[in-house]
Amino acid sequence: MFLGLLRAIIAHPKPVIAAVDGHVRAGGMGLVAACDLAVAGPSSTFALTEVRLGLAAVMISVPLAARVNSRDLACVLLTGEKFDSAHARRIGLLSDAVEDLDAAVDELVDSFRPCSPQGLAENKALLAAPMIAELDARGDDLAGVTARLFTTPEVAEGMSAFLERRLPSWAADAG
Repeated sequence: MFLGLLRAIIAHPKPVIAAVDGHVRAGGMGLVAACDLAVAGPSSTFALTEVRLGLAAVMISVPLAARVNSRDLACVLLTGEKFDSAHARRIGLLSDAVEDLDAAVDELVDSFRPCSPQGLAENKALLAAPMIAELDARGDDLAGVTARLFTTPEVAEGMSAFLERRLPSWAADAG
């Protein structure tokens, strides 16, 4: 289901813009990465929190790897640290970090007006082809890893700790 949503965004024949005005976590970052263009306002924050719950960003790894610089992706995947929209822009997750989100989105939409629908669709298809091919080739395996991880005691502990607003046992033992 989620992989289908990612694929639909990536394959859509018209440009898809993510307008981010808030906090983006985990799978939401995959949705942002699946979009053709992504802009965020100054109050937006981002984090790949899966690692802190015993999970991995498996299903969103394809669009993230296509957008985010590899060393930066390793850092955000392996630490789960929160970062701001300026950092998200620097690492490639965002097209732009802006002060006025509505004005930035309006400007992007206006930039498409002189473009031919056929030209947009063909250029989108060129850009999307590698991500779609990888999702199609690896989608079942990616979904399987996610399903397997959700059955582990470590994820149960990570989720319980999150809901109970406490450190998970592995973090409590480390300190």
